[in-house]
Order: sequence, then structure tokens, then C-alpha cells
Amino acid sequence: MEGIVRELALFAGAGGGILGGKLLGWRTVCAVEIDPYCREVLLRRQEEKHLLPFPVWDDVRTFDGTPWRGKVDVVSAGFPCQPFSVAGKRKGDQDERNMWPATLRILCEVRPRFALLENVPGLLAYEYSGEIFGGLAESGFDARWRVLSAAEVGAPHKRSRLWIVADAKSKPRNDSNRGRLDAGRLAPGRRSGLDGSPWQPEPDMDRVVDGLAYGVDRLKALGNGQVPQCAATAWRILSGLA
Repeated sequence: MEGIVRELALFAGAGGGILGGKLLGWRTVCAVEIDPYCREVLLRRQEEKHLLPFPVWDDVRTFDGTPWRGKVDVVSAGFPCQPFSVAGKRKGDQDERNMWPATLRILCEVRPRFALLENVPGLLAYEYSGEIFGGLAESGFDARWRVLSAAEVGAPHKRSRLWIVADAKSKPRNDSNRGRLDAGRLAPGRRSGLDGSPWQPEPDMDRVVDGLAYGVDRLKALGNGQVPQCAATAWRILSGLA
């Protein structure tokens, strides 16, 4: 896409995915996040000029996307993974935390050119994944997916995630480009921290990255957060820009 890419970030958390968009040169124009601490982080980063100003809503279930139609190029959404995680209760679509219906509603209201979606790989084991991909198709989106881990972009922890890029204008593609990513395809320049420095693990916590979050609220935000390099790399691969 040419020009400034405008992002609406659903389930924005403390901004890991927003930083991924920043790596891609995107401009976040709106975010939705239910956790009060995470909303405070997003507002503080704006006050500190690390992020350009954008409004932050508190709940996707009450968020109205229609005013944003024509004003957004990409909707990003790491919709809650707890219903589909192997570490959870595995209730799938019967879990009250399943926010896919709200996510699809907002996509249909906003009608962006693209959607960048994230969840756990375990989602693919549920029949409900067919409803997700089917819902995208019925709504006019052609979807491609990859499972990508933080280790594959140079981090010292695994953190595998399912990434989906849905394109509202592309022609149907076959499945030959779907599946696991060969880490050897990644350029060396993408295998480091945001500033180009080596990754540093959080002390006594091998699955996280130093400086992203600490403390009780911060650790919760970290567990729900996205690795910026993963978000950016998944977009590059699945949108054909790698």
C-alpha cells in the first residue's frame, strides 16, 4: 500500500502489536483495550511522544466501527486466546471470553483493506477455526496464515503464534503458501531488538524480553502481548512484502 497506512488496533494491550506496526511505518489512528493498566500505558507513551496521539476505547463489545469506515487501512486484532489455548479450559467458542464475533462485526463495519489477526496455534485444532476462516471469506476477505515463533525472529524464547492476514481485495490464492515459516527466509536485519541491539531475556523469565513489562500488572500485559518483530515479520511474509 502506498502512503501512510492507518491502523485500528483491537485488543491493543500495552502496545506490542502497535510497535510492530510502527516498525512497518504504520500510523495507529485508534485503539481498543479493556484492561485499565494497558490503556494507561498507551496514553503515557503518547504523552511521552513515543507514539503519535490516537483515541483509546475500552471494550470491543461496545465499540462502533462504522465511523471509522474509509479512515482505516488495516485492522489488527490479537483476539483473546484463552478459549483456544492448550493451557486453558479449552471451551472454544463456548468460552465467554471468545471475542471473535465482536472482531468480525468490527471488520464488517470498518471494511479495511487488510486485517492482521493473531492467536495461539491451538486454534487450528478447533472446528471453530473453520467458522473463523469461513466468516472472513463470507465477509469478502481472502485469508492466509502462518505459525511464527519469537525464536524465528531471533528472540531467546519460543512463543509460537498463529498469524492471519486477510485481504479484502485480493484474488483467491491456493494453499501452497500456507504453513510453517522457514526461519532461513528472514533477513538478518530483522533478528534483533527494536533498536537493532541483541535480545535480552527478562531475569528469571525465559519467555519474555527485558524492558517490555515488569510487576504484576505488567506481567499480565506481557502474557497477553505481541512480540513487535513477530507482528511485523508475519505481515511482511503474508502480505508478500518479505
